Amino acid sequence: MFISEQGSRDKNGYIDHLSSPNPRQRSQAVQELGKLKADYAVPNLITLLKEDVNTYVRCAAAEALGHIGHTAAVFPLMDALRDPCSFVRRAAAIALGQMQAKEAQGALLNALDDSNFYVRRAAINAIGKLGIPDMGAILLPLLSTPDLRIRRTVLIALRRLNAQEAAPQMIEMLKAYLAAPNQRDLPVVKTLVVALGDLHLPAAIPVLADVVRGYVGARSLAASAIGEIGGQEGGPVLVEALADKSVNLELAALKSLGRIKYRKALPAVREFLTSPDPRLRRTAALTVGNLDDAASIPTLLSMAYNDSSPLVRPAAIEALGILGDKTLIPQLLPLVEDSNAYLRAALAHTLSALDGATPEVQRALRKLAQDQVEHVAFAAQRALNECERKNGKRPVEPAACPEPTPKQISWLRRFLGRA
Repeated sequence: MFISEQGSRDKNGYIDHLSSPNPRQRSQAVQELGKLKADYAVPNLITLLKEDVNTYVRCAAAEALGHIGHTAAVFPLMDALRDPCSFVRRAAAIALGQMQAKEAQGALLNALDDSNFYVRRAAINAIGKLGIPDMGAILLPLLSTPDLRIRRTVLIALRRLNAQEAAPQMIEMLKAYLAAPNQRDLPVVKTLVVALGDLHLPAAIPVLADVVRGYVGARSLAASAIGEIGGQEGGPVLVEALADKSVNLELAALKSLGRIKYRKALPAVREFLTSPDPRLRRTAALTVGNLDDAASIPTLLSMAYNDSSPLVRPAAIEALGILGDKTLIPQLLPLVEDSNAYLRAALAHTLSALDGATPEVQRALRKLAQDQVEHVAFAAQRALNECERKNGKRPVEPAACPEPTPKQISWLRRFLGRA
């Protein structure tokens, strides 16, 4: 349903500019309406998409309709896949993908035969976003195309569609790239490795292990993919990777070892707790936490109080929370006064996780909830609410604990590991 009184919402007069005799002005107005997600402008934009004589205006209209995402635009955009201009057809395909318009699957499949390379590629990408599993089998034959850009786009689409039937062919593709490595193939190899990880294919672990051992440029991605898949089979090669000189590979291996709970790696992982590189110390701290390594508690406590890196200390706090030893609470409470805001935010979650019901922890959390740093107060308030929820009580001041903003979610995921 559209807002009839457009003028009340179109404060900048963009609607009036859509009828300007100057195509550049029309195009700019269309772009601004798309950025504003101006649903009231959808009828005007559809008219421009269908009737404007200027290619760039029609293209901009398709893009704007994709940004707005109103269902009324789906069929006009499908019609635009037959526009005489390839720019417009490509923009229409991209827009339909953004809208995840399942009604457009037939039109997008037809676009796979478009005479223009970029339109075909946009159609493949859009099909991947539709979320229709059956589309994977239709895209699968395109993996054999000689064009590396098309291969990469197909792989991304198959990953989005969770096309398990593509697994055997994808594994064989990766084996072929390993047999004849070429720098030109690296973007496809990287995409293939990520896809195999996201599809959670245990059968891919042996070939991913070979990538970790020897395909320059994709080794870290392969180590991460093994962690995504899970299972103990990938543990030995990840331990091997810890002896490598590549910091990125070591970081990926540490994270994946924690994910798959490969406790046999603990002796090697503990060595990184004293690494000169703070990135490795931070990741190792989280890894020993995920591996339930109670023997590392004294080292983690020392890191929480004394590490020179402001990002390692909160990671040590988070790891102690994961380990779940309630007897640590008295040793952690003094850190409520610490000057490191990242640490105080992590501390709120850890204290709540260890035992949020104790009066001492409740007092600490209430103090942190009044912190002048927004992220700290936010984390503490959420911890208080979580404590109340666990205890079956009404959440404390629910209005004071809103849903996190994108910025807060990103921050919490990075420093608290949970959001």
